[in-house]
Amino acid sequence: MENRYPLLAGRRILRKESLWDIRDYAYGGWQLYYMDYTDGLLKGCAIKAQSGVLTIGKGMLKFHGFIYLMQEDEKVPYSPADGWQSLKAEFTEDESSLDDKVYQGRFFLDNETGLKENQMEMCRFYLREGSVLRDSYKDFADMATEYDTLHLCNAAVAGIGEGRFHPEILKQFAKELWAQKEKEGADIALCYEIWNRDGEIQMALLRAWLEGKGISWGTDRMGKEEVFCCMEEVLRKGNVGGSRKRSEKVIYVE
Repeated sequence: MENRYPLLAGRRILRKESLWDIRDYAYGGWQLYYMDYTDGLLKGCAIKAQSGVLTIGKGMLKFHGFIYLMQEDEKVPYSPADGWQSLKAEFTEDESSLDDKVYQGRFFLDNETGLKENQMEMCRFYLREGSVLRDSYKDFADMATEYDTLHLCNAAVAGIGEGRFHPEILKQFAKELWAQKEKEGADIALCYEIWNRDGEIQMALLRAWLEGKGISWGTDRMGKEEVFCCMEEVLRKGNVGGSRKRSEKVIYVE
């Protein structure tokens, strides 16, 4: 194993190999840290809706093993439509230059929620004529409101081995779980973990927490839709253990 650190001092020649070392070490650290993560949102990229414009904040995305750094906000105009609109990120690679390989990404709205091979979803919404698109929520259940609300449940968020919930979903959940009058030790621990990791929680932990409460969903492993419904049910019915049946609540997760 060998790591080279260029010594930037007077009267020293800065060789091209030294510049490569600086480049590779800085970027290689991120690659190693997130190498076990799936494609999706890694950090940041907060989405705000205001005056007919979606603003995607600075952040990091992973796609096909490459980490895209967004160092400036991106803006996408929107307007009402008769149906769902999906905010997508689309990735391309340009190898036409002899000097470098360019990894490009762009954001756009699509009336089709299906994804092409080089796309991922950031959010979706169903905005009616005359309504205002909301990017804030009254409570956890409100995050699944069908109309005029930014839906983060479908967002491609990178996780270890499988995708996970958007951090904003889990931070809202922790806020309401903490407000429950009766909390078990596992509930307190889950809230602490969500806050400590700023909402970056793996799906396996949420399933284990639900199973600890005796909440079942048949023989199959619970997907994101099922986990969301069970979490919403815990908040709605109170912190009661025991096996529970499938909730009839519908959220728009594919």
